[in-house]
Amino acid sequence: VPSAEKGTSDGSDESAADAGAMFSMTGGFETPDEKGTSDVTPEQRTYTGALRNAPAVKEDTPIELPAMLFPAQEVLLPGCSQVLHLYEARFLALLDEVMQKTGGLFAHITYLPSDDLEGGLRVNSVATLVRIEEIQREEVGAKVMIIGESRVMLQDIKESDPFIRAIFTPVPLMGADGSLSYVPSEDEMAEVEAFTTFIDTAVNDIIMLVDKLLVRKDQWDTSAAAADVEWGHAEVGNLRRAMAWVEGPSITLDRLTPPVSMDEAAWMQDVGDTERVTHSDLQLAERLSFACLQVAPASTNSDLQKLVSCRAVAMSTAHGLMDRLKLGQIVLDEQRQSLRAKVALKAAFG
Repeated sequence: VPSAEKGTSDGSDESAADAGAMFSMTGGFETPDEKGTSDVTPEQRTYTGALRNAPAVKEDTPIELPAMLFPAQEVLLPGCSQVLHLYEARFLALLDEVMQKTGGLFAHITYLPSDDLEGGLRVNSVATLVRIEEIQREEVGAKVMIIGESRVMLQDIKESDPFIRAIFTPVPLMGADGSLSYVPSEDEMAEVEAFTTFIDTAVNDIIMLVDKLLVRKDQWDTSAAAADVEWGHAEVGNLRRAMAWVEGPSITLDRLTPPVSMDEAAWMQDVGDTERVTHSDLQLAERLSFACLQVAPASTNSDLQKLVSCRAVAMSTAHGLMDRLKLGQIVLDEQRQSLRAKVALKAAFG
């Protein structure tokens, strides 16, 4: 799972001159533990909506973006946030280019070890378009807060020195009343509403339960305050941030026209304009289906591995909105039950 801070931001060697010899692309989204992924893959469902002829649309123009590599376990879903500690010269050069030319956007790519004997990396073809939320310059390097905005398809890796530059196209988002080729039925819309209501309630319950766990008998005893922040507040902060992102503007690759600086792009300037930041119920459900897959406080290693598998399914273009909402329901219900048990233990034994 994404750690709170990265030292070098990826573990790969990008010094090879020939990027093509160094990377190979997967057909979708994989993790090292494919068995774990199969355990959470939703069952095939019967759809009751209507197919429609996709309207003629202008083919997406591929865009070249800087990119950073992360292990497949550290996939960053849309709505999820991560803090990077950048201090190597190549990553600081990437940061400068992203700030000056791509509006603070770059690609978050995940990789797996290669299957062949020649080495190299297998790169997942579904990546995340991320936006720089905040930059804190330090004596050595910089701390950078990033947030996932949408999925993109990796088409080609152009170079890897001093950092990766690659070609991407956007993964289509949900429209106001369905996808380009499918309109959900009334029953399916009712199911979407039930899922989103469950997820909203579960998220609020989880936040409330964590607050109960973090309340101390002696409110003046701050001896373990730092441990509390690491154990509970960080995860709840990420969950709150993700839920706020659901209501924010959609930032997609097709909105980017480089070169443009971060200040010029001003992606979030319309957040306070309710007329401009509007999503249909389906669009909100799609954003919620990504944002709800967050790490819960006191998660076990087994919990974290399952969440990694769920996030891999969510990233895959082979699965749609209903599959992601079902995964969110399962994950949040398990997290809520676990926290309820911990609250009960605390109440019984102090």
